[in-house]
Amino acid sequence: MGLERVIEDRALVWSGEHWIAYLREQDDAPDNGRVSLYHIRFSGAGEGKVAFVDIPRETGGLIGIYTDNQDVAQFVIEHVVRGNSNNPYYDHELPIVDASINQVGDIRTDPSWEIEAGDDKVVVTWTSIHPALILEGPGPFIKGASVTHSILFFTNEATITLNGALTGGVPYVRSEWMPAIGRQGMSTVFAISETTTSVSSS
Repeated sequence: MGLERVIEDRALVWSGEHWIAYLREQDDAPDNGRVSLYHIRFSGAGEGKVAFVDIPRETGGLIGIYTDNQDVAQFVIEHVVRGNSNNPYYDHELPIVDASINQVGDIRTDPSWEIEAGDDKVVVTWTSIHPALILEGPGPFIKGASVTHSILFFTNEATITLNGALTGGVPYVRSEWMPAIGRQGMSTVFAISETTTSVSSS
């Protein structure tokens, strides 16, 4: 049997994984810590990992863009988050820091990412994982691009540590998921197969 559908009017922007953990103490409180990590498997800049880390001073204090590939970091900044994201979290002019970024744990039960740079180490872990949510798009367009395919795993629990100390906070419900999945979603989620495309110019 052949392919069910070939999309010929779309151009690939990037494909890979996107891991998100935003934690806060209560719904109306500011976040205790935020990590948004991209594992880019294919893009115009190649392959690499890029982690946006925002841990307020009150919970340890660390902010920056951490990466194992500077070219991919620039690509993500220019074409993924600022180009195609509607999240103001990415509007900051953050320092770009070379880092070691590695995944550990069992992806089925307790996957973690370890981000190390200098004397600092951030560890983010997702647990209590929901069944996979499979999305076929294109989804909502944001500045000319949209997610064409994604496999999402929302989670009920997650932790962020900075140099061994918990930032505190828990996952919370985010209404920003409504346009993409038709309902609210959690602030802790990972996409293991995400592909973003734009309208082809050919």
